[in-house]
Amino acid sequence: MTETRHVKLGFEEALNAKKQLLSTELSILHTIKRIKSYKLLRKRELTAKNKLRTSTKILNSKINLILSTFPNEEGAPRVPKKRKKRKDEEEKQDIKQELEEIQNKLAKLN
Repeated sequence: MTETRHVKLGFEEALNAKKQLLSTELSILHTIKRIKSYKLLRKRELTAKNKLRTSTKILNSKINLILSTFPNEEGAPRVPKKRKKRKDEEEKQDIKQELEEIQNKLAKLN
């Protein structure tokens, strides 16, 4: 059986508790509103990404079609395409360098 206990609160304490409860409810409602708007924006973002992806595929196929209509010159030297370093590779290298530096510092301390 559950035992019920009553605690006597003064008027000011009860009023402050009521204010805190209402402000907590208000902040929860604001949080729910933000979550709903985030979900809506995320859904819009994903649909825009999908549209962009499909239009990129279509454009790429059209470019390949146009390039296939050009004559191939076998006597002309082929110019290799330069590859740009990706940011991911650069970041990986930076992280590796930082790890090596930290390991060197640890080795010096030991």
